[in-house]
Amino acid sequence: MRTILAFDLGASSGRLVANHFNGQTITSEEIHRFSNKPVQVGTHYYWDDRYIIGQLKHGLEKAHPNACTVGIDTWGVDFGLLGKHNQLLARPFSYRDPHTEEMVKKLQQKLTPFALFQRTGNEVASINTLFQLMAIQENNPQLLQEVTDILLLPNLFSYQLTGIKSNEFTIASTTQLMNPAMKAWDRALIQDVFGRDLPLCDIVQPHQIIGPLLQFPSIQMVAVPGHDTACALSALPIEEDEALFMSLGTWGLVGQEVQDPIISIEAYNQGFTNEGTSEGTYRFQKNAMGFWLFHRLREEWQQQQISLSYEDEKQLFHENENFTTLIDPNDESFFNPLNMQQAIQRYCRMTNQQSPETVGQYIRCITASLALSYATIAEQIEQMTANEKDTIYIGGGGAENEQLCQMLANISGKQISAGPTEASSLGNGLSQLRAVGEIYSLKEGRQVIKASYPVKRYEPQIFVQRELLMEKFRHLLCSNKYS
Repeated sequence: MRTILAFDLGASSGRLVANHFNGQTITSEEIHRFSNKPVQVGTHYYWDDRYIIGQLKHGLEKAHPNACTVGIDTWGVDFGLLGKHNQLLARPFSYRDPHTEEMVKKLQQKLTPFALFQRTGNEVASINTLFQLMAIQENNPQLLQEVTDILLLPNLFSYQLTGIKSNEFTIASTTQLMNPAMKAWDRALIQDVFGRDLPLCDIVQPHQIIGPLLQFPSIQMVAVPGHDTACALSALPIEEDEALFMSLGTWGLVGQEVQDPIISIEAYNQGFTNEGTSEGTYRFQKNAMGFWLFHRLREEWQQQQISLSYEDEKQLFHENENFTTLIDPNDESFFNPLNMQQAIQRYCRMTNQQSPETVGQYIRCITASLALSYATIAEQIEQMTANEKDTIYIGGGGAENEQLCQMLANISGKQISAGPTEASSLGNGLSQLRAVGEIYSLKEGRQVIKASYPVKRYEPQIFVQRELLMEKFRHLLCSNKYS
């Protein structure tokens, strides 16, 4: 029995999972879980790096004594700046910090957004590492003067546990600073934008051992796919090429596996991005809103003394089937509002719709809107790749949401293959098994997952509201009434 440890850090929680592999199947055991959210200081949002690394060490202290390796995956784009004494110069900014909002416009003076998209393969979004570094250069120039190493978050935490510096390929592919053809930093782009090179640590490929942990020398750190979506994709029990997939958590990422980035004007105009896979290929995908909406609403309901179980939410969803108000969940007004209920009500007024008034109406509205969003993106992918698929494979916590999965099947007309829910931590573990020679390929890893975890399938059902809701949603996307 081989025991490996996976740190799966999300933008709302983190956990340490022990994966046990017996040569044929893999089982998971949660060792430690902790909350994780940005810390607001003044008008800025940061990650509490000391708290996070403390939680990582606490989890390791509780871990299985026979554990041999560990890997870390996180969300994309965020990073830490190290000084000449290897100290963090400042708390890492959160991608939800508004200080990047003007940087996209500023860069247009040097480079058009479409040219930047073609050069990096990434959607031009203000949250990207490129624009975060521009904001730091604009507002805190001394930090870039003093920095000696720039590490993306999973690699920052890996460094703090091992003392070894590197940036992993899949997480580097989210930054808008990487040349996707060379799989290396675009030093010419960096020079053009910043007037100097930046000390981004070298990019390494996943599935290789980095070195032992300083405080736990019997455990080796492995360079796993640092981006949680890349981990999740590698753990989906897919048996076809160029599959449609979703990783559904705080964000809802909808995409297709492709060999090379798709950088057409159509892909750019529709907001697609290209990010790395565990195999050195790419995920052609759209980064959409996920369960962040529900996360915020639940926080607000708890403040109103409303506490709901999953079964409560499921029942309320079905009780409000005639409530047809929709939102565009990707509208910027829902990114980080002070109050999510008020933001939704304001959107509904501006789009001449009935505002949700009850918890059940909110649940019905958000679930239907998310399903329509994902179905629309899947349709766009098929049109651009000329590759129609019968199935969407979903991993992550959202795979447990039966009402969303069934509604997505009904609207898209596709079978939904849902599971495993712990796809990111399992993909993290599969990469470690490859690093230590227990398995040898992506295909073999996916067969292990198929043998280990049941998958729930949802077939399209007759849905009388389908055309009405699709037309209403298309109108919302085309409408310029709300700003």
